[in-house]
Amino acid sequence: MPKAVVILPTYNERENIVPMLELLENVCGEIRAYSFSILVVDDSSPDGTADAVREYQKTHKNVYVTSGPKRGLGKALLRGMRYAIDSLHADVIAQMDADLSHDPKALPAFFEKLREGADFVVGSRYIPGGSIPKNWALHRKVYSVIGNSIVRFGLGLSKVHDWTGGYRLYVPKYVRMLERELEQYSGYVFQIAFLHKSILNGAHVGEVPIHFSDRRFGHSKIAPSEYIKNVLLYVGRERLNSLMTGSFGKFSVVGTIGFIVNTVILELFVAIGFHPVIGSAVGAEASIVSNFFLNNHWTFRARKIEGKRRTMKKFFQFNTTSLGALAIQAGTVAVGTYFVGVSSYRLFYVLGVGFGLIWNYTMYKNVIWKK
Repeated sequence: MPKAVVILPTYNERENIVPMLELLENVCGEIRAYSFSILVVDDSSPDGTADAVREYQKTHKNVYVTSGPKRGLGKALLRGMRYAIDSLHADVIAQMDADLSHDPKALPAFFEKLREGADFVVGSRYIPGGSIPKNWALHRKVYSVIGNSIVRFGLGLSKVHDWTGGYRLYVPKYVRMLERELEQYSGYVFQIAFLHKSILNGAHVGEVPIHFSDRRFGHSKIAPSEYIKNVLLYVGRERLNSLMTGSFGKFSVVGTIGFIVNTVILELFVAIGFHPVIGSAVGAEASIVSNFFLNNHWTFRARKIEGKRRTMKKFFQFNTTSLGALAIQAGTVAVGTYFVGVSSYRLFYVLGVGFGLIWNYTMYKNVIWKK
């Protein structure tokens, strides 16, 4: 029979942990396709949470506890995942909050999603049937919605509706695949990183509606402003990394090479006696040729243009598009200096280059190298 391990990370949850274990054991007994173990991952709670679990263990042999230093939720979860795989030989791992905010009665629906083909199931507060507490103060609701929306739309993965919750079910292969990379995340952003990177590595995500309840005892460990800051940093870093390693990053490298080619030829022509206008024109065309072939063979390699006639046609379009960027650049400088003054030309030159860059990338991707 396959083995399922439910991970409960804890810090100062002595009043909640035994009622949670009792509820969870009752539900697990109803899911007959798996044998269940429950793993409490405690961060050396000073209130004696681990002691309460050890007392409970005496009459419940499928309950385990592991203690470690308090280093944040992410470190605790990763420690628990490794224990579940290495010591308890988990075939599937569930995780939920230990403070009774996650209802164990929803767990069978997670396993049903797994049976239907998902290998990473997320409990969602933001799909029909899911909810957050009605008695939450407005600022808590705002923080919850904003944090989740930043991730959904910032990462461009809006089909997953709840990124920041901790009620989940997944197969161990994503832990093994990502554990080294996940070691850098210690706080609540670990939840986001694990789901995000699992999706990038092929995870099939399913969602189950859940009602998130307010904890019965104790207080939340989340510092809202710190949490939002870390979410923004993660999303910003991931988007920048995606841009620089994707086609836009390659496009930027090619553009830099084109700029160098243009500059070298301009200076060479001036050095041997030609007027700078001639050197600039020859250099510009040389950089266009360089950019076209490098983009064709590297940036947009998956859509590579082949055949002499088609290549010549696309090269002509490429030249025309590049002239469009020059027109945008010149127009930005002209309009800006007209309204602000000639002394500000450098500012509008930089803006024009930026607008031209966006124009070129958009046209190259959607016209020249259209799928």
